[in-house]
Amino acid sequence: MDWQKDIANSVFSMHILNKLTDDNLLNPKRPLIFVPGTRTSRLAIRKEKGSLEHFWPLMPHEFLIRAKLDRVFHYLETNIRLKANDNDDDEVKVVATSLIPFAYDGLIKSVLTWGYKPNIDFWIFPYDWRQSNRISGHMLARFIEEKTEGKSDGVDIISHSMGGIITRAAYRNGAPIRRAAYIACPHLGSPLAYFILHPQIDSRRFIGAAYHNYPSDAHWQPNDTNNIEPKKTLYHRRKELFVKFPSMYELLPDEAYLRRRAILFADGKPTSGAEDTYLRNDWALENDMRTGVINAMEFKRELGEELPGQDVLLVCGTNQLTCDAIQYRTSYHASITERRANYLMQHGFSLPYDSGQGGDGYVPVTSAMASISGTPAYSNSVFIPEAHAVLPNAKATIEAISRFLTV
Repeated sequence: MDWQKDIANSVFSMHILNKLTDDNLLNPKRPLIFVPGTRTSRLAIRKEKGSLEHFWPLMPHEFLIRAKLDRVFHYLETNIRLKANDNDDDEVKVVATSLIPFAYDGLIKSVLTWGYKPNIDFWIFPYDWRQSNRISGHMLARFIEEKTEGKSDGVDIISHSMGGIITRAAYRNGAPIRRAAYIACPHLGSPLAYFILHPQIDSRRFIGAAYHNYPSDAHWQPNDTNNIEPKKTLYHRRKELFVKFPSMYELLPDEAYLRRRAILFADGKPTSGAEDTYLRNDWALENDMRTGVINAMEFKRELGEELPGQDVLLVCGTNQLTCDAIQYRTSYHASITERRANYLMQHGFSLPYDSGQGGDGYVPVTSAMASISGTPAYSNSVFIPEAHAVLPNAKATIEAISRFLTV
C-alpha cells in the first residue's frame, strides 16, 4: 500500500540522515584558512573617497615602464602599519586585497575539489607583507574570529613561506588553530634575508635576474648639471627598499639557528649568535638597521623555538642550491686569479654559497623542518625535491596536505 511505502521511505530517509549526521560528528570539516608567502598578496593604495588603485604586482614588461616602476617604489615607501589596529589610520594607505595571479592556482583548485566552499568554510588571508609579522599575526587572529563568528571549535591553516611565521604569531594571540600545514616556512630564519639586507653583500642573484642595471629617471637626470647623485640601478633601489620593511628583519636567522650553525665566517672562523653576526665587528649592519634587527630577534624569542601545540605538517623543499653561508676577510690579501700572474687584493664579503645542507633555494631544509640538528623534530615532516615557489602547487605537496586534513 502507498501509506506503507511512504513510511518505509521516511524510515530509510531518517536512517540516512542520522548516518550522515553521525559521520559529520566523527569527521567534522573545520574552516580552512590559507596564508600566503611574502610578496604574494596584491597591494593597492587607498585613494580619496575610498577607491583603490592596485600597484602590486608589476607584470614583467612593466619593469621597462619607468613611470610604473617609480609609482611602485613610491607606494611601497609610504607609511607601514605599526599597530594591529591601525587599519583605520589615514596615514596607512596600503591595503592588501587578494592573491597575486597564478602563484597558488594549483593549491587553491585542489582545496575546492576537497569540498571547501569560498567564504563559507574557506578563506584566504592577504596582508601587507611589508609590516611586522607580529602585526600580521594579530590581524590574522582577528580575521579568523570575524570569519568563523565563534561557530567553530577552531580552524585549520595552510601557510606558505612567511605565512607560517604569521600563523605562529596568530596562535600566540589566541587564534583557535587546531591543525597547521607549513609549506617551506623559514621557522628559524633564512640566510637569504641577511644577504639581501646587508648593503655590502652582492645579492643580485637573489632578488631578480632581470633589469639589475636599469636606472630610474627619478634618480638620474642626464641634462641636469647640478645633479651629482650617481645612477641608482633597480637592484640598488630594491636593496634600499627592503631595509625599510620590518618583515624582512624577521626572516633573518634567529638566535636558535645562529647558536648552532654559523652563516658568517670571519677569516675562516665561524661567527656565533645574533649579536656578533649582525651588530658587532667590521661586518655589522648599519646603525639605522640596528632597531630592525633587535625588534626582530625579540619577536622570534617570543615565538619560541618549538612550534605551537597543534597537529602540524611540515613540507620541506630539498635538492635545490640554497646559499646559506658567506665569508668575510678583515684584512687585504693577495690571490692569483684565472691562472695568470695577476694579483687581486680582496677585503670584505665573498659571494654567498651553499654550505651543503641544501633546501628549496630560499629556505634551508633545517629551518623548514624547525630542527637545526638536521634530524626531523616533528614526525609529520615530508621532503619534496622542489623549489620554494613551486612547492605549494607541487603534486606531492597537495597529496600530503590532503592526507593531513582528512585524518
